[in-house]
Amino acid sequence: MRIPDDVRARLASQTSQLWGEPGVIDLGIGQPQDALLPVEEFRRAMASAAVPRFQLQYGIERGDGLLRMALADALTPRYGVPVDAERMIISNGNSQAIDWCCATLAHPGDVVLVEDPTYFLARAIFADHGLRVIGLPTDDQGLLPDALEQALITHRPAFVYTIPTFANPTGTTTSADRRAAIVELIARHGSLLVADEVYHLLSYGAAPPPPYCAWLDSGVVVCLGTFSKILAPGLRLGWVQAAEPTLARLVGHGTLVSGGGLNPFAAPIVTAMLQDGTALAYLDRLRSIYAARVGVMDDALRDAFGPERAGGEVTWRTPEGGYFFWLQLPAGMDAAAIRPHAVARGAAFQPGATFSPDGGFGHCLRLSFAYYGEEDLARGVRIIAETVTEAITAAATGG
Repeated sequence: MRIPDDVRARLASQTSQLWGEPGVIDLGIGQPQDALLPVEEFRRAMASAAVPRFQLQYGIERGDGLLRMALADALTPRYGVPVDAERMIISNGNSQAIDWCCATLAHPGDVVLVEDPTYFLARAIFADHGLRVIGLPTDDQGLLPDALEQALITHRPAFVYTIPTFANPTGTTTSADRRAAIVELIARHGSLLVADEVYHLLSYGAAPPPPYCAWLDSGVVVCLGTFSKILAPGLRLGWVQAAEPTLARLVGHGTLVSGGGLNPFAAPIVTAMLQDGTALAYLDRLRSIYAARVGVMDDALRDAFGPERAGGEVTWRTPEGGYFFWLQLPAGMDAAAIRPHAVARGAAFQPGATFSPDGGFGHCLRLSFAYYGEEDLARGVRIIAETVTEAITAAATGG
């Protein structure tokens, strides 16, 4: 059967996930820029990496052992704590790992506690599994222990989901002392902590506190990592760390029992890139590029809003890692209502209410510096700032 030309063109264009509207600098997009993806590094790795015949078979349930060893060796100095390859399984990236946790560590109707605000697409995964999401208040160090303890007593959650380092969307990082207190609370109340640590390796200043895998011996911690933000999303490759009883529950998932380990074909390629230093060299280059973009976006915000608004009406914290700026507008402002006006001018952002289980934070917005180069970042910020400033003025004058 001949495929019509218009259908062929449509199918040919369906190759990657793109959210941006034509002609719009969408600073709401939280994925790496195409131009930054390490195409040449992968070409060299694929040309040199040995792909044994068994790599084309169903993989071992826990994931390729050589990849886990190479990953543990690479992560140990970066994490600042020993990483055990035997307490690690390979995932298809963080979204799949979150889904995995929902399927094996919870039951429909269970409660999941999250930070408010939190990663909005994770909430969709929780909903797919019939889980009830309860948001908890945070400060500049993440979850508040007192509020967490009360929620643990009241709701008896299946697990607590947290983004502890350079969080999406706020950019905050949980301190080491706060992490220890949270693990102690989770253990005391018989729950689990699922730590989404996708941004941990993307620091642009001082190193963050050790990741939650430092507390694996507690038996209550599940740590998620991924190559999506530090190498390439299309790999669909990540990792999960946990103590053995929890790992056994995850490995018992029907998908692994039926289909075997995940993405065994990509494993030797990434293993080679870890062993020869290519992956970590690329990560360091990425950190340097993103650090420069943080400076560009921060300067553009200050120039656009001016010192009076930068110090009062519109506030933000300059991120020390991750992907995002989190802006707070005056109380009562509606960022979602402002967004269409910014889009009409050629720029966009993610409204804050998108990230809240209860629809809060309507006066906030998230900007990402990962998807665009410096010139577009500065231009996008100027457009958004002009639109926000007009909305603030109109609100103040009753216009």
